[in-house]
Amino acid sequence: MEMDEPRVKRQGPRDEGPDKQSWVMLIYRLPREPSRPRVAVWRKLKTLGALYLQDGVAVLPEDAVTREHLEWLQLHIREAGGEATVWETKANSEAESRSLVEAFRSSRKEAYEEIIAEAERLRRKAEMGAAGTVAESLFKLGREFRAERKRDYFRSPLRQEANAALKATRQALREPGTYPSETGGQPETDTEAGGEKESGA
Repeated sequence: MEMDEPRVKRQGPRDEGPDKQSWVMLIYRLPREPSRPRVAVWRKLKTLGALYLQDGVAVLPEDAVTREHLEWLQLHIREAGGEATVWETKANSEAESRSLVEAFRSSRKEAYEEIIAEAERLRRKAEMGAAGTVAESLFKLGREFRAERKRDYFRSPLRQEANAALKATRQALREPGTYPSETGGQPETDTEAGGEKESGA
C-alpha cells in the first residue's frame, strides 16, 4: 500500500479553548495478514502525531490538514481490504478535552528532549573547534525539529527550549540566523532554528 502524502496546506495555530476544540478520529480494522498495510498505517499515524485511544482508534485535532490525512488513510485501508470510518467529534466535557490536549503535549516531550540533548552535545563539540563535523549533523537535527514541530499541535513548552538550543549551537558555529539550504544553495535566514519561519504548526 503506497503511503504518499496528501498535499494540503496547514492552517494557523490552534488557540481554541478546550471546550471548543474539535477532534477527528479514524476508527479502523485491518486483516492481520499481510502485515504490511497495518504497519504502513501505524507509521503514517505516528508521523502525523496521532494518539491512539485504543487499538484501531486514533485521534487528531481537527482541521483541514488532519481531516484530509485521515480521509486519505480511510481510503487506503479500505483498498487494503480493511474497514475504516472517520468521525469529527468533541469531548464530553472541558476536562476531558483538556486532558487530551495535555496528552498531545506530553507525547512530544521525549522527542524534544532528544533534540535539546543532541543540540547541546553539538554545541559543546563546536566550541572545542570541531565546527566542520558539526554543521552537517546540525542541519539534520534542524530537519528533525521541523518535522517534530509539525506534530506539535498544541505547542509543547519544550518547543521553544529546543529552538533555543539549536540557535545556541548555530551561534557556536558563528553562523547566527542562517542555515544551509536543503538544495545545497545559499543559506536561509529564519526566525526559528529549524530552518523555516514559524507558521503556527
